[in-house]
Amino acid sequence: METSMMFSILPILSLLFYLVPLVFIIWFIITFIRLQKEKNEILRTIADKLNKL
Repeated sequence: METSMMFSILPILSLLFYLVPLVFIIWFIITFIRLQKEKNEILRTIADKLNKL
């Protein structure tokens, strides 16, 4: 009985091995894009202040 339960859990585990890295990659890309937008905004304000001098 335990082996049949193990075989039924195995496809779910294999699916998790594919989904977890995919979710992590998507999270990393979204975080990276947000940080780049924030850096661009900061650089834009610095450039505007330098242009006023």
